Amino acid sequence: MTKLLISTLLGAAVLAGSSARAEDYYAGLTASKGGTLNYRNPLNGKTASDDASAVFKLYGGFALTENYALEAGYLQGGKARFDKAALGMATEPTFKARNLYLAGRYTHRFNDDWSAFAKLGVVRNRYEGAGGGAGTVSSTKPLLGVGMAYNVTREVALTLEYERMGRTRKQGVNVLQNALQLGVKVGF
Repeated sequence: MTKLLISTLLGAAVLAGSSARAEDYYAGLTASKGGTLNYRNPLNGKTASDDASAVFKLYGGFALTENYALEAGYLQGGKARFDKAALGMATEPTFKARNLYLAGRYTHRFNDDWSAFAKLGVVRNRYEGAGGGAGTVSSTKPLLGVGMAYNVTREVALTLEYERMGRTRKQGVNVLQNALQLGVKVGF
């Protein structure tokens, strides 16, 4: 019984401490154009390109100080279909992008309405292939990002950011994933 009481008191203390800093948490959602992906047939060397569909990102973070935060996010989308005739293949290869990242974020506030930010971290890129012998390829690369935010209210900001997630070259796939993203960020 005393173990249960001590655990409950410790849990309450942790929750009380975290609720006092609840305004330090934020979450956001962005959308961007998928970008151009290239595929090379490993058997005959023929290549094809396609513009991938839109990419959506869901992210969240915790402000360590007024200027520094730790942020994590998940991107999904970017499906690309490659012309089987141009590649000399019987089936059409397709790829879909999924990315996970962890980054440090520095924010500089110009005034109550405008701020700029930069991100530096690591991203795990994963491209799931189907058809035409396309397999799944993955890579871990540095993440670099810069952006601007306009604060609509104290809790809500509109964002414009550019992220570079590195190049993945494996098994005929050559993907350089850069994204110019529009989004919204909400503080808690």
